[in-house]
Order: sequence, then structure tokens, then C-alpha cells
Amino acid sequence: MPLFASLLRLFSGTSAPGADAADPVGAAARSSEPAAAAAPLRAPSAIRRHPRTEAEPAHARDELDPLAGDPDRRFAALVLGVGKLRRGEAGSGERRILAQIEQLAQGARDPHLVPRLPVVLPRLIGMVRRDDVSPRELSERLARDPALVGEVVRLANSPRYRSGRDVASLQEAVIALGQRGLIQLVTNAVMRPIFDAGQGRFSRGAGTRLWDLTERCSFACEAMSDEPDRFRAYLAGMVANIGFIAALRVLDSRYQERQPPDTEGFHDALIGAVARLSAQIARQWNFHPDVCQAVAGRAIRDDGTAQDGLTRTLRIADRISKWHVLAPRLAGSALAGLDESERRCYVELERAFGG
Repeated sequence: MPLFASLLRLFSGTSAPGADAADPVGAAARSSEPAAAAAPLRAPSAIRRHPRTEAEPAHARDELDPLAGDPDRRFAALVLGVGKLRRGEAGSGERRILAQIEQLAQGARDPHLVPRLPVVLPRLIGMVRRDDVSPRELSERLARDPALVGEVVRLANSPRYRSGRDVASLQEAVIALGQRGLIQLVTNAVMRPIFDAGQGRFSRGAGTRLWDLTERCSFACEAMSDEPDRFRAYLAGMVANIGFIAALRVLDSRYQERQPPDTEGFHDALIGAVARLSAQIARQWNFHPDVCQAVAGRAIRDDGTAQDGLTRTLRIADRISKWHVLAPRLAGSALAGLDESERRCYVELERAFGG
């Protein structure tokens, strides 16, 4: 984690990361206060069917094409390494797994299962968000670590921020990124180790896919947000699916069957439990109430009642980000099946991450 260590030394003033910083996943909880009780979770809303795309190979299209069905279910199957889901309710072994995940979603604290907030995140974000920090001051700080310089210049030349010409100097990169880009750089560097830490049967192969989704969801949520503090939208996207990490750890330690759980009943229940657990983790991390409300609201069935702006934005960003992970290239007919907000989100993701 050289980038994480560089940021820690740079912004916190420490000479080397401590035990908690180097291992944010296993760090002890910093608060002993009980988390707020989660609201009852209802089943995720059904997603309307869209025209199929030719983006996926023929043998995988029916099973993994997100436009052919519910993207939540398709993404969960991909993360668990399942091909075709079997119809039916969850079996006894699957129900035991779901029961433990539900306990975590209700507020049970287990430092071996539930990711802990990286202790340096508030400090890093606070420094980068200071209004009185000039590009020159940031350049001088960043220049102390060559690895970090390279990452800043690389990000400034990425499709997200490139302005038409190559950025060659560090100060040009800082200006090109601006406050928004630097916040994202810092947050991503601190959060990424949580997703890379999986060592078990299920989490080992899923971390990359979850991080791909998280990067896209946080970027899309912030890009589409009309909130005065768009960083709240970015954080909402960052933690929208973090409950998956704890759920995978439960599977790593408790699921003994040779084949991964593949019943529709298990996956539907898992989707709801992960969404509620993500909201519980956001509360335990003491994120802003608006962020916690949006993450919790994303999991509740859309019954046509009014939603606050951040909840609606997160709902769209999460759904379209899953589609982009599953099918990075959508045919024109598929795009035509999206509504205006969904198309805007997908175009933003194509611009930033390719397609």
C-alpha cells in the first residue's frame, strides 16, 4: 500500500503508518457507543427489463447481461462466482449465513468481519478540503514523495480530468484536479486497502469487482448530485455496497459447501441484508446523517413516494454502475431504454472509466 503510506506521511505528519493505519480492516473500533437501530428492510424494487446488448459473449449474455433482469441479483451472482441461479428458497446452510449477516446489519460489532473506518480518513480529508490551501502549497507537500507525484499526474491525465493537453508538471496536475479531484485521490487511496484485504475463499476474488463498482458508484453519485456539499454524495457512493465485504467474510468463515450458494432465495435475501448492513456501517463510521439516510433508503422498495435528492441520486448511480461493471459497452438500443437520468449517469461512467 505505498500510495496509502505516502498520503499518511504527507498529510498526518507521521513518519510511518501505525498499526491501525496499515491495517484499517483489522483496526480496533474507536467508539463503544451502540449504533442506531436499522430501519426494517423491504425487498429491493424490481428493475424493468431492457433490450439485450451484444456487449457480452453469447455464452454469458443470458446469465450476466444486466439489462436482462435485476442488476442487483446479477452483480451478487458475479461476486459470489455463481453462473445460473437456481429457483427456490435458501437452504439451511444458506439461512445460517443470512442470519449472521442480519445480526451485523442490526448493529452487532465484530472487528474481524465489519470494516472499520480508516483512522486517518477524517484527518486527510480535512487537510485537502481546507479553503486556504493553495495549489503551490499542495504541490510542495506532494513533491515530497515521488510515488504520490506519479499518481497525481496520472489521475490528472485520465479521461475524468484531462482538458485536451497532457499535464506534465505536478503543479499543473494539482490545478487540473482541483479540490474535487484531490479529495477523490485521498479518499480512494485510504479506502482501497479495505477492498484489497480479502484472503478467504469468497473475498479473495471479489475485492477487485467490488472496488470497480465502488469507484464508479462514488464518481457517478458525486457527478450527478445537486447537493450543496457534493462530497456527501461521493461518500454515499463509496459506502453504498461496503456491506458486501462483511458478508463475504461471513461466507469465508462459515460456508462449508463445495458449491457457492446459488438459490434465488438466498441471493435476494443477501441483497437486502448487504444494503442494510452498508447503512449500518455508515452509521458506525459516524458519517453525516444525510449519507446514512441515502444508503439506507436505497434498499427500500420504491413505492412511488417522494425521495430526497441524494437517495434518488444514489439509487440511480448504484444501478447504472452495476450495469457498467457487467456490460461496459451498451448498444444504442440499450441506451435508448434508459431514462434521461440513467443515460446521463452511464455517459459519465463511459467518459471516466471507458466503455
